[in-house]
Amino acid sequence: MQRSSLGEVSCSIARTVQIVGEWWTPLILRDLFAGLTRFEDLRRDLGIASNVLTDRLSHLAEHGVVERRLYQESPPRSEYVLTEKGRALFPIVAALIAWGDRWEAHPEGPPTILWHEPCGRPARAEVVCADCGKELTSENVISVAGPGGRIGPGTRLIGPVLAQRAADLRRSRSRSKGARRGRRAR
Repeated sequence: MQRSSLGEVSCSIARTVQIVGEWWTPLILRDLFAGLTRFEDLRRDLGIASNVLTDRLSHLAEHGVVERRLYQESPPRSEYVLTEKGRALFPIVAALIAWGDRWEAHPEGPPTILWHEPCGRPARAEVVCADCGKELTSENVISVAGPGGRIGPGTRLIGPVLAQRAADLRRSRSRSKGARRGRRAR
């Protein structure tokens, strides 16, 4: 079944899923981050059909996530190396691992442990605010419309809600700045 494209939806999640959301792609990324780069190694590790792996790797290369490099000329053999754009997906892969370890791990424990080399301890992904360092949760974060937000397919209902939240936030911040200025003037 041919899926419709999410690339034109005014949503960062939709555009990301368009690139890395296909079945097998997160596992291919996992293996690439773990150091498997050769086609045959990826195919054998995942037990994936060659045509499916070729399709996924070609899609990732087309979007600049991996770079195909020839490591043997006769017969031609390639390896797939994560680009800067691809390496930037590591926090997403780590977050998927953390979620799976918490909610779907077997009773024996997680199948893989991420090890943070600088501190020499096991690592667990956590999403924190870049400004204050506090953990981001669904209870302490709201979504508001950004400068690239558009109302259209995939955002017909949520788009106006996000725009209203952004307007409310701007008004609220403007009032609080005015109140602070008023206190300073006294």
